[in-house]
Amino acid sequence: MNREQILSVLYDLSLTIGGETSLDGLLRKFLQRLLFHTSFPAGVVLTMPQSSEFGISALLDSVIGDYRLAERRGSRLNLPEGLLEPRVELLDDVGLLRPLSFDRAYTHCLRLPLDRQFTILLLSPAPPESHLPLTQIFQPVLANVAKAIILCRNNERLNQALANDRDDARAELGVALAQSERERAFLDSLYEAIPDLVWVKDPEGVYLSCNPTFSRLYNATEHDIVGRTDYDFVDRDLANFFRANDRAAAAAGGPTLNEEWLTFGDNGYRGLFETIKTPMCDRDGHLIGILGISREITERRRVEEALRASEAELEQHRRHLEVLVAERTQALEQANARLEQTHFAMDRVGLGIHWVDADGHFIYVNHVAAEMLGYAVEEMLTMSVADIDPGFAKSGFDEATAGIRQSGRASFDTEQQHRDGHLIPVRISAYYRPETTSEPARYITFASDISEQKRAEGELREAKEQAESATRAKSSFLANMSHEIRTPMNAILGSVYLMRRAGGDAARSEPLNRIEASSQHLLAIIDDILDLSKIEAGKLALEEAPVSLAGLMNEVAEMLSGRTREKNLNVYIESAGLPECVLGDATRLRQALLNYANNAVKFTSVGSIRLCGSVLEENATNVLVRLAVQDTGIGIETEALDRLFTPFQQADESTTRKFGGTGLGLAITRHLASLMGGTAGAESMPGVGSTFWITARLKRQSEARMPSEAPTERDDVEEILRRQFGECRVLLVEDDPINREVAQMLLEDVGLHLDMAVDGVEALDKVTSNDYAVVLMDMQMPRMDGLEATRRIRALGTRASLPILAMTANAFAEDRDRCLAAGMNDFVTKPVDPSLLYAALYRWLALGTRH
Repeated sequence: MNREQILSVLYDLSLTIGGETSLDGLLRKFLQRLLFHTSFPAGVVLTMPQSSEFGISALLDSVIGDYRLAERRGSRLNLPEGLLEPRVELLDDVGLLRPLSFDRAYTHCLRLPLDRQFTILLLSPAPPESHLPLTQIFQPVLANVAKAIILCRNNERLNQALANDRDDARAELGVALAQSERERAFLDSLYEAIPDLVWVKDPEGVYLSCNPTFSRLYNATEHDIVGRTDYDFVDRDLANFFRANDRAAAAAGGPTLNEEWLTFGDNGYRGLFETIKTPMCDRDGHLIGILGISREITERRRVEEALRASEAELEQHRRHLEVLVAERTQALEQANARLEQTHFAMDRVGLGIHWVDADGHFIYVNHVAAEMLGYAVEEMLTMSVADIDPGFAKSGFDEATAGIRQSGRASFDTEQQHRDGHLIPVRISAYYRPETTSEPARYITFASDISEQKRAEGELREAKEQAESATRAKSSFLANMSHEIRTPMNAILGSVYLMRRAGGDAARSEPLNRIEASSQHLLAIIDDILDLSKIEAGKLALEEAPVSLAGLMNEVAEMLSGRTREKNLNVYIESAGLPECVLGDATRLRQALLNYANNAVKFTSVGSIRLCGSVLEENATNVLVRLAVQDTGIGIETEALDRLFTPFQQADESTTRKFGGTGLGLAITRHLASLMGGTAGAESMPGVGSTFWITARLKRQSEARMPSEAPTERDDVEEILRRQFGECRVLLVEDDPINREVAQMLLEDVGLHLDMAVDGVEALDKVTSNDYAVVLMDMQMPRMDGLEATRRIRALGTRASLPILAMTANAFAEDRDRCLAAGMNDFVTKPVDPSLLYAALYRWLALGTRH
């Protein structure tokens, strides 16, 4: 390269140095020109080097040609020793350049130190191809760059100082303006707060200012009034009147007073106002305007006129006074007559009246009060409250009646002693009359004989006890009936299940289906009767747990799928508008929908069934939802709809009816809706179809999570039990040999090792001497029942965490509560549904494994 080219490069760099006053711009442009002249692909500027026990670090100030390094601009980089030496040098050490190699690996670097704080590194992944003497050509300009950096820093400091001074000046000006605005706002607020009409005119009658109250007079803003005269707003006669008063005030040289009627333009109100007009002069005494203030005196004038009128009427009232006294005297005589009639009426209705002094002595009694206890009036006037009421002691009457004095009145039932000694139940209404200047304090009481009422209450209480006893007997009978039916039904359904599992010819499938369907139908009837019994006894309690309404509707549709496929019916679900999760009783909601859906399938031969869900009302805490089942079935006559939700009622009650049923499902559904804060109903058209609906008010659950369950597919649960828990040992406690055999086959079918006990005594002995993963416990057994056996197992201490599952035909909620209270962990009802049994076993065996 010749001398002219080198000078050209240096000249270009010098121009770059001299043309920038910003430090950041200087470094960036200088780096750009270096890259241009050297053909290096990338370059960085490092500043503020620091040494520590971990090595040297520097701030990455500027980056050109490497976007990965550019992303780290402003951060500190840890650098190896030797990279930031204070001399110009062409480096080819890959290890030195590794901290700068992110997107590409740099092998060569031209180091250009500017001063102790700034170093420029030109980076290349290959040997540079520049013809310039790289280590020599730039040394003359590096010192100039260092000086330029100092000048840029000084310039930035001066600019910052200038900006600070400017900001201070602006702040001071802002404070002054704010103070001026506050003073102006205070004066404006004071002007606007004056309730009177205030205005200022110049000597020619032109408005200079006015307050909002005056603006209402002309129904115009202050902006519209200022600069105009009265002639612009009112008729000429009234404007001349106002102008004459202005001139009079100016001529008087002081305040003048006049009254005038003003009509407000904003609402048409007209009132009498007292106006003071005062001339305003400058310091030299020259008139500069007229100040006017008007205050309404309409009410004051009305009061003055009323006072004059009342004085005129006073004499007339005095003359009329004697007439009034005479009339009052007559009224008092009539009041006394009415009082005597009132006493007469009270005597006739059997209401006893006592007046009692502060010490408890009678000072007045009526005939009814005396005759009620077998005394004469004169006798009772010598007695005290303690003589007839055993509840009051001879002494301490003041303390006993403190509550009556405090509240002023009291009502209570007590017993008073008849002259012959027997007690009479009475109802007392007592009132306390405090002492006055003319009369002492006293109690006034009204007493009525409630002997007949007490007798009726006793009879009612006895009838209630008998009804409750009958209800308990009914519940006990239903529980025993349920137990006795469910026990053999468990054997039937269990045997059917095992026969299906055993396989065989297809000829047995249809009889088994009939047996299973009939048994399930009988169980459904039993469950409906039990539910209705709980509802009538007021013992049906709802659970409150997270529920997915859309998922529940899908479950119901899935449960209908077999029957709908047989009848070639389409099933549709509309649940888009329902909330994702609420709190409610999923079992009861599913029961209600299934009642409707089963009826829809039963009465629909052609068409479709639609499950619909919608929101009727909602707020921050709860939501009222409507769930409906719509079908295209035979429909129902209007007169039959009213009785459908009554127990044991059906649309067709004839002996030749085509469709069966107990008539309980809809009645139970309506009760469930009522318990959930809603209702149930139906609409139907014969030959078109029916819509049965239920509403329920459910709590919102903003972040509810649906409870996790065991695998839902029976085959999945069975396979998991065989694979994961095939070696587990289970104790079955069952006294019925058939049910014991069925349960044994169900448990062994999934590979569980089984021990059996026939009663609680044998179960306790086996649990004491063996380790079991789960115990399946019947409730009703000879010698020792399942509840007592569970309590004794828990008392052992070493079996506190042993899962004990009730497997019983006692299906009431009370039975479940008794099992859980005794220490059992779960509850499986008979007839045992194998899928539910397997799911419960999986849940507790898995829990035991985790523990």
